[in-house]
Amino acid sequence: MVEYSFDRDDFDDRDPRGLFDRDEMRRERDLRDEIARERALMERDRRDDEMRRASEAAAKLEQTKVEDLSTRAIVEAINNPLVNVTSDGRISSRRSMRQPSGRDVIRQSGQFTMQGFDLPVKKPRKKNKKHCKNLSKCFEQANAEMRTLKGKLRKGKTQGDIARRAHRLMKKCD
Repeated sequence: MVEYSFDRDDFDDRDPRGLFDRDEMRRERDLRDEIARERALMERDRRDDEMRRASEAAAKLEQTKVEDLSTRAIVEAINNPLVNVTSDGRISSRRSMRQPSGRDVIRQSGQFTMQGFDLPVKKPRKKNKKHCKNLSKCFEQANAEMRTLKGKLRKGKTQGDIARRAHRLMKKCD
């Protein structure tokens, strides 16, 4: 008779495939988390730098008039998301772009993205595929019978009549 001990030290000995190497798993998970954290910080810094540069450019452009600018500077002003050029030629900064809305903050955080989830994809059944092919052929035949050569429905016929005819043809095929 075999005696089992439920001490934590004996637990690792009874794990032949190494499924519960908790220290290695924990180290690997911590490393992944640290890399993700560093990437997020770098991305945030990059976005902050981009916003700072865009706001500086907007402030510089705001001080000048459109008539005084070169074509290249006008193109930059138009393409800059923080700059608004009015119809009378005034350049102003868009205040709303400097302070992102709550929804923008949530979108940028990536909290609600489905990155880590691989949802299972159901494989279509052969029976359904065969049924759909047969039904489409029956619909083609029913359409041909109940429409004129120009494609109009025959007098007194509706699309429901076509569908009923197609399903009746399906029963004959089975």
